[in-house]
Amino acid sequence: MIVRIKSRLGKEIKRALAEYEDSMVDFKIGTISGNLRVVIADEKVKFKAGDIKPIKIKKVELPANHICNMCAYATNRVGHTIAVGEETPLPISMTRHADHAAFAAAQDGTVKKNELIGVVILLPMQLTHL
Repeated sequence: MIVRIKSRLGKEIKRALAEYEDSMVDFKIGTISGNLRVVIADEKVKFKAGDIKPIKIKKVELPANHICNMCAYATNRVGHTIAVGEETPLPISMTRHADHAAFAAAQDGTVKKNELIGVVILLPMQLTHL
């Protein structure tokens, strides 16, 4: 025999859990939720149009089992961050900490320390094969 107990408390717990989960994400697209992380320069670097150089950034935590995409919309007048990483690449199943970025200059200029140079989009995922 299966007994199902229904109460208002169950609905309140589900609602509270849904609100908590919503507070942990920065955006939703349908059933897909994700987070945004800013990429901030941690040094001053001069660029000429067409240069692609590494630049130190303030550490960005990239949670385990999250795909990282760079936002395509430009956030800096000099150019675009095209990738972030760390000295020793780690598998996606581990928490990673980006401390440098590849920056492509669209025009001559200087990226100053503490300037916004990009946005990382984090999407949770589950590995199905190893």
